Amino acid sequence: MNEPLAEVLKFCAWYLERGAHELVICFDNPDDPAIARLAGHPRIRAIPCTAAFWGALDLTPDVAFVTRQNAALTWIYHQYPDGWLLNVDADEFLYLVGRDVADLLAEVPAEKKSLRVRTAERVLTEENPTCAHFRLPMARPVRRAVYGEDAPLFGPRREGLVGHSHGKSFVRSGIRGLVLRQHWPRGLRDDGADELVLGHQDRAYLLHMIGARYDIWRDKVTWRSASRGFTTGLTERIAAAQAAPAPEESLRDLHRRLHAATPARLSALRARDVLLTVPLELDALAEAHFGA
Repeated sequence: MNEPLAEVLKFCAWYLERGAHELVICFDNPDDPAIARLAGHPRIRAIPCTAAFWGALDLTPDVAFVTRQNAALTWIYHQYPDGWLLNVDADEFLYLVGRDVADLLAEVPAEKKSLRVRTAERVLTEENPTCAHFRLPMARPVRRAVYGEDAPLFGPRREGLVGHSHGKSFVRSGIRGLVLRQHWPRGLRDDGADELVLGHQDRAYLLHMIGARYDIWRDKVTWRSASRGFTTGLTERIAAAQAAPAPEESLRDLHRRLHAATPARLSALRARDVLLTVPLELDALAEAHFGA
């Protein structure tokens, strides 16, 4: 994690409220002010990723981010002999309708190694600020109908989203030799025998806040481009915007096309059953857990 303190506290408050037994956060900046802010919390373990930390995993701080991320995930996973580990980024919030997490996990068949919850991606509107809208993965014809001339920005293999559509996984603890990747454990069988996948039909969502704040999006856009966080076509559009005569104006326009929805586009999403609306007051939740 490497986010503004306010975003860290929202994340922690959300998962504490969901009933997580423990939050384990690896801070990419070993001097992150959130580490001191969270120190002593009985259900939060804040780990500074120092050079010594990476050295213990046979890595260095300059190794590719995804390699370090997966190594840290796997290291955390093998410290827990039972239960479940949910791997999420700072801008990903698990959301279930009509049941809690413990009940959901109790229903997972014993032969399943992981439970993956697919993505719902934030779209910005000027409507009720206590509610948030999210678009769901969509088929290509739906994507074309919703986005029109902007459809090439949302593909070809991300199902109408800017970020990933795969979602993230709970992984059953205690499996020897298991190696984790960002979205699921390595080595799952192709026939789906090891994994249960939930989505809109199950009323289970991974709320992805990518693009929810322009300043955070802007700060990360170069890094995401370099780390293959976007499709090739979108990476090229971002590079063109950065090279434009008025780069900030071009980037703001691109962000709006990607992450904001006009009333007409919102209606198009709703009409095709690829829109989720959630009551969401993260600031109030963070204040309730951590104070002003």
